Amino acid sequence: MTRIALIGSVTAALLLAGASSAVAGDIGRDIRDIRRDRADIRRDEAKLREERVERNYDLRRELHAIEHGNLRAAERWDARRRQEQREINAINRDLRRDRLDIARDRTDLRRDLRGY
Repeated sequence: MTRIALIGSVTAALLLAGASSAVAGDIGRDIRDIRRDRADIRRDEAKLREERVERNYDLRRELHAIEHGNLRAAERWDARRRQEQREINAINRDLRRDRLDIARDRTDLRRDLRGY
């Protein structure tokens, strides 16, 4: 009877150790995901600032061309400004996606910590 109890105890200990290491792996993965998403957000915000500067420059050039009656140049600057605005919109979508990812990772992390 002692041999069966010993085997049962060892098996239970191994199961608990395996489950806790799996949860620890989930926690580490969630933390890495949060860090990666934060880095993505910082990169996207820097790129967004650059794109806005370029868009504003194109707008100023477009207005300058209109003031001087150069409609062909104004159309070109307008096309460039619109392209910059499309890129800004894409970056904003990417930022929203990254922020949603962080929120999901944080809820996963909280759930894993609560279960740990």
